[in-house]
This record gives sequence, C-alpha cells and structure tokens, in this order.
Amino acid sequence: MPDCELPSRRVHSCYQRRLADSPVGGRPVLIELTVRRLYCENDLCGRRPFVEQVAGLTFR
Repeated sequence: MPDCELPSRRVHSCYQRRLADSPVGGRPVLIELTVRRLYCENDLCGRRPFVEQVAGLTFR
C-alpha cells in the first residue's frame, strides 16, 4: 500500500521474489512469489511506485 493508503490497480511491473522459511522435516523451504510493483495515481503521495505485500508473508 502506498503512503497515502489509497488502493491502486495500475501495474508498473512484476518481478520474482524468493523467501526462505524455517526448515520442515530437516529440509530447507523456499517460497517463490511473483509480486507486482504498482504505481500510485495520487499526485500527493510520497511513495508513487510501491510493491504489493502478501499479508502474513511479506512486509516492507
């Protein structure tokens, strides 16, 4: 979410993100996500391009 907290659907680009998690059964866990970089259309927003976050999984 951008600094202004207004939702946006305007996609700037996408990229792969890899998250390492705690081992399960002694084996490493790697989570691969495709996340979107979005563009805030609010001219007064301090964070015009921003990356979407997955609730409970990723954070800024």
